[in-house]
Order: sequence, then C-alpha cells, then structure tokens
Amino acid sequence: MSKILIVDDEPKSVELLKDRLEESGHLVAGVGCFREGAERLSRELFDLLITDVRLPDKSGIDLFEHVQTLQLKIPTIVITAYGTIRDAVRAMRLGAVEYVQKPFELEAMAMLVERVLENARVHDEHSYLLEQVLEGEPEITLVGQSAAMHHVRMLVGKVAGTHSTVLIQGESGTGKELVAQAIHTLSVKRSQPLIKVNCPAIPTTLFESELFGHMKGAFTGAIESRKGKFELAGKGNIFLDEISEVPLETQPKLLRVIEDRAFTRVGGGVEIRVEARIISATNRDLQKMMNEGKFRDDLFYRLNVFPIHMPPLRDRKEDILETALHLLKHISNSCGLRSSGISAEANDALSAYDWPGNVRELRNVLERALVLAGGGVIEIEDLPMELQEGRADFVADDVTDTRDFNIKINRYKRELLLEALRRAEWSKKNAAGEIGLSQRAFSHYVNKYNLNSFRKS
Repeated sequence: MSKILIVDDEPKSVELLKDRLEESGHLVAGVGCFREGAERLSRELFDLLITDVRLPDKSGIDLFEHVQTLQLKIPTIVITAYGTIRDAVRAMRLGAVEYVQKPFELEAMAMLVERVLENARVHDEHSYLLEQVLEGEPEITLVGQSAAMHHVRMLVGKVAGTHSTVLIQGESGTGKELVAQAIHTLSVKRSQPLIKVNCPAIPTTLFESELFGHMKGAFTGAIESRKGKFELAGKGNIFLDEISEVPLETQPKLLRVIEDRAFTRVGGGVEIRVEARIISATNRDLQKMMNEGKFRDDLFYRLNVFPIHMPPLRDRKEDILETALHLLKHISNSCGLRSSGISAEANDALSAYDWPGNVRELRNVLERALVLAGGGVIEIEDLPMELQEGRADFVADDVTDTRDFNIKINRYKRELLLEALRRAEWSKKNAAGEIGLSQRAFSHYVNKYNLNSFRKS
C-alpha cells in the first residue's frame, strides 16, 4: 500500500481518482489548493504526488517547486486541462515523472500510477544496494534550513576540499559525527577510509596501542603485531570522537603526530608517516579543561585549526519538523513500521520542547511514538507526557484554532480521569463508575493518556 496526495480544485475529479486508486489498495488524500497541499506535504510522508497545474491560489508547478525546497524525493505526476509546451517543459525539468492532459481515462491513470510507484520502489532498492556496496556509507544528513545549519553546511563545504585539521564542538546528541561524515564524503579522500575512534570507550592503558598500534610482545597480551587507527586511516580521514577523553599522558604523543606527521608503534622503532587528516569532536569545554590542567593547551591549538560549532536543537526550532520527518524515514526502515507522518498537534508539541538530548533524544522519542502509533500518523497522545504537558502550557487562554481546542479538550479529559483514579485510590472499576464510563472505555482512556505513569509506586 502506498500513500498518495492528489491536489486538484475540481472535487469530482479528485473523488473519482481517489476512489479508483483506493480500489487498488492505496491510501489516498485529496485537497483543493496549493496551501492545503503544502501543509500536508510539510507534515506527512507521501509516496506519490498528483497535482493539477491550475489551482485557485498558486499553480501545481509552484507546489512541485515547494516539494524541491523541502528536499522531499516524491515522484510527481502533473495533470492539466490547459496544457502548454512551456508548462510541460518546466515540470519535466523540475523532475516530474509524467505530464498528463485532461480528460484522462481512470484505468489509464491507475496503470500509470502503478508504473510510477514501481519505478520508485526499484530506484529505492537500487540506492539501498549501492549503500551496501559502499559498506553502508551514510548519506550527508545535515538537515535543517535555519541560519545556523546553513552556516554549518557552508563551513563543511569550505573545509572538505582541504587537508586542514577540524575540531567540531557541540552538546551531546547534536550530530557532530554527521559533520565529520559530511566532511569525509565531500572531500577528495572519500574513496579512502574514514576511521572513527570512540575515545571514551578505550581503556586508559590501551589508548596508545589503539591509536598507534603495537608490536608483538610489546606488553602483556600483545601476542601479535597490530596496526593502530592512524595506520588504518591511511590517506583518508580519522575521526577522534570526544577528544577530551584522551588521557593526559597520551596527549603529548598525539601532539607529536599532528606536528611531525609521524609515529611509531608501541614497542617498535620504525617511524610511520601519517597522511590522514584529523577530525576531532567534543561536547566538553576544552578551554575550561585547559585552565584546570586536564587538557594541553598546545594540543588544543593544533586541533582547533578549523573550528565548527554544532548548534543545539533548542536554538533552531524551525528545523525540528524537517529533522523529525527525516528521522522517521530511517526509523521506519529500521523497525519495520511504516510512518504516515506527524499530526499538527504532535508537531506543535515537538516544536515547543527544549530537547536537552538534542537530535539523539528526538530520534528516541519518535521511535517510541511510531511504535505506539502502530506505524500510522503520530498523534500527541503517542508522545511522552512531558512533551504533551509542555505543549499544553503554550496554548493561549482563548481558543484561537481547532488544534488549540483539541489540545485543551484532551488535557481536560486527562485531568478528569486522573482525579477520578486518585479519588478511587487507583481502582479503575470504582473510578469508571464515578464518572459514568464502562470499565472497557475507562481502560482505553487510561492507556491513551498513559495515566499509569502518574501512579506512585
């Protein structure tokens, strides 16, 4: 089953095509103008867009251009009763897969839709196989249209073509590893390895061996000679994640590698040249650590040649929905549940939250919500209670639109049920009887609003 959006200001035409495509097992939504279409596309994931050229507010071509600005890879069929060569050329140049003139036969259109969807599935499978061939190299996923993210992408583009040492700073979960991956992918070294080193995971006694390798018999347990991470990186890039966790006694050796571009294995005497570019990252204040004597200032200055700051999610709230939709696509693939997007109420709640855990926390919340939603549209009830309550706090006292009204109603229901449970000392039977609900209905609402989470153990 595929999810299809039809945008056409002729209700009868939408209804006929919608009914025919639903007979083929597809989930079809129909709207009548550019504004409604753009709104649906900004908060839901569709497999196919079918749009008329003539719309009451803007054109279908404008809508297709809007899809491009959202960086959505949605195959699009453009239809019109007023076909012109100019419109056709413009649509095809933008990437529309088909241009169809009205009137069209429903069966012919249904066959065209199936062919377009099949081609899209084949393309997705090809892309997936190509990623496997490239050993799972991830795409560049620096998502967001905020000024801060535009600045990050600009810096990545500037430094990627050089050999400069890069230091990425930012809070935990902001996506510093994605920046490192983007630099590697865009660099001339992309055909070479990107070796990632998780510094906190390395025992202090093995740090030098992990980075520089060792010779057989160099220490107890060294039963064979082994290459270190720098040697494995070759002419590629090496990413030192959480560089602040490098032990103080190992820092001079790392400094020498940067200055002399050479090292020796533990227990070895042969000097090995370093050709890899060093990219490091940290969520800690290295300046403060330097003042405390926990990080060498000369090492910091060598690492901080080209600094990039990754902004926290709370400082770029305009990126939250785009980031969430991007994450949902990958979560759907990994957990086997198809997502149908995020409701307006849930989106408001996501946007209102401060995200102390940044993108990593957002991903975890979305995965949980997708499971609770059963793979459908994520509603506000599927989000953790702190997000639901946080969104409610942002609702004005006067009800300004339907979304605010629904949020207030849900909040009132939750408080009513919760008070009944507390008065009944958490007896669902007694609480249900008190407010005139059946036990089955009451249990449904208890689960819907996650009321058991309020019960003290």
